[in-house]
Amino acid sequence: MIFEDHFFENLPTDKYEAGIQICQAICDFDRVQTKPEQKYNSFDEYIDAFAALDAFIESNDLQYKMPILETDKHRSIQAIMKFCYDVLIDLEKYVADKNFISSRDRYKIIFSGGFIYRFTNGDLLRIQELINELRNLISESELFTANHKERLLNKLEILQKELHKKMSSLDKFWGLIGEAGIVLGKFGQDAKPFVDRMKEIAQIIWRTQSNAEELPSGAKLPLLKSDD
Repeated sequence: MIFEDHFFENLPTDKYEAGIQICQAICDFDRVQTKPEQKYNSFDEYIDAFAALDAFIESNDLQYKMPILETDKHRSIQAIMKFCYDVLIDLEKYVADKNFISSRDRYKIIFSGGFIYRFTNGDLLRIQELINELRNLISESELFTANHKERLLNKLEILQKELHKKMSSLDKFWGLIGEAGIVLGKFGQDAKPFVDRMKEIAQIIWRTQSNAEELPSGAKLPLLKSDD
């Protein structure tokens, strides 16, 4: 079969990028079937892959109309691959457009002289490290439901992609910090490894923001005052 269980376990949390990887795997399989008899003999693999793509599209509420397969195996494979290539091109365009808009908006802020937050190289590297640690902890944890895991991992993935030395907004980071309170409230001390890392991210964000706002040096983050 084209897909093993571990393939789906390692998909990106972003549904568009996950869809791209699924379509690419099917297309890669099709490219090595160079002879008609190879395709014919691999019909079951094509059908299994088509079923996986169909289930993914339905589960993620992607608006694609699945083709109707014919009784002729060769024509069915052609229909599957045409659909797969069309979806792949569409998803790649969507992701490319989204990345372009995000980059363009970031540069517009810089070039227009608008208000931006500046991270030091050390802070930028440390946030990346903390996000990676959180991703690993969340993926391996048994505390969270599958939906909660997906939500947290998706937030981390978005943050990691948008994290730059200069940023016009820190709102998404504060949204992640809000999650720390939710996790702590639900799981108590069991959530300490997650909360500690979120707390360190919050301290870096606060330091960056307080410097930009010209607050007194060493100003403390009020929300994180505690007795420990």
